[in-house]
Amino acid sequence: MRALDPEVANVIWVGIEALLPTRNDAHPLGCHRQRKSDRDCFDVMLVRLATRCSWEDAERLCGHKVSDTTVRARRDEWIEAGVYDAIANEAIQSYDRIIGLDLSDVALDGSLHKSPCGGEGTGKNPTDRAKLGWKWSILTDRAGIPIGWAIDGANRNDSVLLAPTLDDAAGRGLLHEIETIWLDRGYDSGATQKRLAERSMADAVIAKKR
Repeated sequence: MRALDPEVANVIWVGIEALLPTRNDAHPLGCHRQRKSDRDCFDVMLVRLATRCSWEDAERLCGHKVSDTTVRARRDEWIEAGVYDAIANEAIQSYDRIIGLDLSDVALDGSLHKSPCGGEGTGKNPTDRAKLGWKWSILTDRAGIPIGWAIDGANRNDSVLLAPTLDDAAGRGLLHEIETIWLDRGYDSGATQKRLAERSMADAVIAKKR
């Protein structure tokens, strides 16, 4: 898998390492366990993202250099520090600079995903016997490149996630460049029209409800 080739992973790591928060591991008695390296944790994260395997399998595939529990804790630490947001912003900006985003036509929609272990951010999935799950709302350019997204519980209506998804793209300075936005019939409501108008997005194509 190309993403796991050392020549690719090493380049990605160089960019990510510069974004990581500094941490003082000095202990007054010098008796605490040594902190696992960020690079080892990154390798496990990369394997899981590229293969979609479990955390336990990712740990095994990386030679058990660091436990899956430690990796997940490090992931949460990086999320809180805004590392992943910075990575996403840099990736989108680089793509726009090198290839170019096509914002003449954009599409926005939501998708449901199971969340067996639950959590505060999940909700009952209305299409799966009320099992716990989460919803991902995403805005893409004409080529399908993500430029804005939002997540919430699975029981949230797509139209409710419209505003935070658009605002996420606005935070990257991309909203004003959109010419036409395409939405399915789930967004056919006065609330949607109001949210679009508040963001000066008058040119919208919304499928009509049957």
